[in-house]
Amino acid sequence: MTKVTVVGGGLAGMTAALRLLERGCEVELFDAGARLGGKAGAVQHGGDWDEHGYHIFPLWYLNSWKLIDDLGIRDHFVDCHEFHQYFGDGVTPRKVLTDFTSIRHALTNLTSGIASIWQMTLYFCAAFDLLSQPYSRRAFLDQLSVNGFLRSRFYRTEAIAHLFQSSVVGGSSAPSYEASAMTFRNVLRYWMEYPLPMSRILRGDLQQFYILPFQRRLEELGCDIRFNQSLRHIELDGGRIKRLHVEDLTTMETHLIDVDQVVIAIPAEKLALLVDDALFGADPNLGRIHNLKARPMAAFNLYLKRRIPGLPASHVNLLHSQYGLSFIDVSQVWEGYDTTVLNCIAASFVDLTSLSPERALERLVEDMMRFMPELTWEDIDRTDFQSHLREPLVMNDAGAWQFRPEARTQIENLYLAGDYCRSHVDLVTMESAVTSGLLAAEALRADAGLPDPIAVLEPKGFPQWLLSLGSILLIPVAAVARLMVWITER
Repeated sequence: MTKVTVVGGGLAGMTAALRLLERGCEVELFDAGARLGGKAGAVQHGGDWDEHGYHIFPLWYLNSWKLIDDLGIRDHFVDCHEFHQYFGDGVTPRKVLTDFTSIRHALTNLTSGIASIWQMTLYFCAAFDLLSQPYSRRAFLDQLSVNGFLRSRFYRTEAIAHLFQSSVVGGSSAPSYEASAMTFRNVLRYWMEYPLPMSRILRGDLQQFYILPFQRRLEELGCDIRFNQSLRHIELDGGRIKRLHVEDLTTMETHLIDVDQVVIAIPAEKLALLVDDALFGADPNLGRIHNLKARPMAAFNLYLKRRIPGLPASHVNLLHSQYGLSFIDVSQVWEGYDTTVLNCIAASFVDLTSLSPERALERLVEDMMRFMPELTWEDIDRTDFQSHLREPLVMNDAGAWQFRPEARTQIENLYLAGDYCRSHVDLVTMESAVTSGLLAAEALRADAGLPDPIAVLEPKGFPQWLLSLGSILLIPVAAVARLMVWITER
């Protein structure tokens, strides 16, 4: 029986552990926290479960949906078709995009009023222009930011640059002048292929409705799960990992764990701290992880004393918010709440990282009230604030792909998993975490000579010739729209 030690109990480590258990491996799973799930989990405070931030599940998350079906929890999800946009100018009424990557709703979205019909035409032309870029330009696009790509097009306007900035920051916590054009080309392609519904959200918190069923499946298959265990040192012998030095955070004692095969699925910044002389000598590519940038994406929950009428039950974006704010009113989806509960994310939190949690939360709520004048301090019953300064997200910056590690390393019994690892998903998401776990498990399975290959699903996308043709046909449309913008808005 192949013995596998998995370090890291987030979605990447859990997925690798599950697929290897299914193939008869003996698996030990170590996590430094008191629960599984990592950045995809939730913490219980009294009777409430406060998530790391709200989560959406687009249909192009093929590996996540396969896992969800294997766990038998697809009925825990509800469809979302609308993406609401709130303006903070006190004048513009709230607008909505409906299944925004679906051609079926193109006219509805063009006339949504988020911007003029001509600016919206340019916005969608720009999105299609980016997603239609051929694979041969992959290396070039990775060196180019989304903003740089837009600035190179003849139809560029400040309005569509601002719209892209809001979209990119909300999706990745990286500003459009840093985010990789290649990354968002891929995501746009996937979303266009699977547009309906736009996304799904859980009927309850992620911990109870996703992570705990996942954990139970691991335990049923015999996984030995150990909490509060932090990896401190990796000991090598002859090009292989011989043992792990693991500190028990409860007793503060360090244990030496002899290993056979190892999957490390911890965050990039924590793995980088383990790359010492020996590890770097065995695989110099591991040193590249230091080049990956990470930024906190703060989350906070507002539990109100009353129900605010008129709020949608789907994703709301506060357009051009200073801190990249967006939220979901989970009280309309989760059971047990008679008053409004806003699960919020601050994607652009850097300005507030040096403040106290109380002052940072105060500033975020003040920014939110600019978009929601019906929300007052008297309405707030209690709050939960998570700065995530110690749990930052790896940025999908231009040029970052070259520094991201593969699942298989030059150390013969070490495999890596995590949302920052290379995969077709590219964007740091729950899907990239799950996919990286599959890639690590498959590499280990193949090297160990185990049967039953592990499938890694990838959206096939539309034929390149069709996308290129569509991009060419849109050139005169973009030219007319750009002319009309110049005429009507000069």
